[in-house]
Amino acid sequence: MYGIAIGDALGNLSKRNTKWALRENNDLDEADFEFLWTPTTGLTFAIVRAISLGYSRANVMHNFAEWWRNGQFSMTDDIQTDRFETEIQSIINFELTRDLDSIGSTDPVENDENVLIRAMPIAFYETSRIGSAFINDEKSMGRIHDMVSLAHNYPSAMMSSGMVSFLISQILGRESLHHALENSIAITYEYYSRRSIFQPDLISFAPMNMPDMSDLRADQLTHDGNSIHTLENVYWVLFSTDNLNDALRLTIKSFSRQRQTILAFIYGIYGLIDRGNLDERLIEQIDKKAETNSILRLANRSNRFHTET
Repeated sequence: MYGIAIGDALGNLSKRNTKWALRENNDLDEADFEFLWTPTTGLTFAIVRAISLGYSRANVMHNFAEWWRNGQFSMTDDIQTDRFETEIQSIINFELTRDLDSIGSTDPVENDENVLIRAMPIAFYETSRIGSAFINDEKSMGRIHDMVSLAHNYPSAMMSSGMVSFLISQILGRESLHHALENSIAITYEYYSRRSIFQPDLISFAPMNMPDMSDLRADQLTHDGNSIHTLENVYWVLFSTDNLNDALRLTIKSFSRQRQTILAFIYGIYGLIDRGNLDERLIEQIDKKAETNSILRLANRSNRFHTET
């Protein structure tokens, strides 16, 4: 979560083009900015809290409603809803009907890339609960799909989150990052190709299945906020670099509109690999906020995210 929040906040910063923000040498000592994350992180914190207290979709939606109604999980306690119309509509539907199976949009929407970040804590939870082979457990995969379907109830969003989940399980299984990337693509294709409801959308993942994806240019990628395309952009950056700083620089150089989600994803992955990849000064910024500090301590005490090393 530290990595997600840091990447999201730095992406938010770079989008605003603040003076000195994200200098070429990645030295933040002279950076002039206010550390603020967006609802991408806020809604992910909401899921972490829901899992820590006993995972259920209803619990997730109650936490989502607190984000929308009261500004809970935001850095400033302000209500922030920009670009999250689909999530807000699912909250309204939940409050009106309580029908968890029909509150999410069934039509693919733009800007659904945020599901990639929200899939991370549930993937971490399932890996902790069952192990890196949780793909073989239909109930476990169902939990990931069900969480996504609360707002985005269609196959491409579920498949994108499934690939994220496989990637995280591989990293927690101590695979190298590049092997984890390759394995997650192969596993995703194999898993979803055997399930008819997902087969029509497999073609959307074709560019990721290329043997030399890193040879593509940034302008050959699609930048539209779609979860599959943003995931493709993330994998391109990770395949093309070998460390967090290079990934950061390539992201800032290559992307504008999707930069925030890509940075949140990349920082989340590198934080998962080794907390030492993250700037402790920025971790301190997160810990200064009492509520998020409480959520992280609750998550740690719940023992729902602990994995064997």
